[in-house]
Amino acid sequence: MKRRMTSLLIIILLIVLGVLGYEYLEKAEAGNGIWGSDELYRTLDEIKADSDLVVRAHIPLYYDIREYGGEERTTKQAFYEVAIDEVFLDHTGHGFDEDSEIVVNQVIGLKDSDADKYSSKRGMKPMKTGDYLLFLKKVTHPADGNVYYISNSSHHLYKWRGNKTFKNIASDKLGEIKYSELTSGQ
Repeated sequence: MKRRMTSLLIIILLIVLGVLGYEYLEKAEAGNGIWGSDELYRTLDEIKADSDLVVRAHIPLYYDIREYGGEERTTKQAFYEVAIDEVFLDHTGHGFDEDSEIVVNQVIGLKDSDADKYSSKRGMKPMKTGDYLLFLKKVTHPADGNVYYISNSSHHLYKWRGNKTFKNIASDKLGEIKYSELTSGQ
């Protein structure tokens, strides 16, 4: 009896998580029609509040590129196996630390069904190897059902520039974040 009740609760929990994940994915896709968001943040507090995970991480030189298509469009996506160097915020429930690794997913191109080539204007540029400050959302990929982490916004990607500063390399919005701003109040 106890096992059946536990199994039933687990099934209900999985259904609820699936519905919530689908609702998040629908909102993310509504942002600009692709996997991710086009949100513009004005302050560090805003972008942190909308994050499941904030880390300083090393992006490797090599990554996987996969294509996912539907009737109307196909996306080209990059998958990075990322080594976490420091955790500033973790609302994922996984207890990540500096020895953890995650997979970061990023749309790098989009092609409508009638187009011959991918447009990078409707995606992010692939990240080059180096150290980054990542503001991430935890999502379940609709194509393979695996958990990945995607950037909060295509306008906010921060690369380590020395002098304890991260510079936004995706846009001029919230152009710079100092390391001390991330560690104050922890």
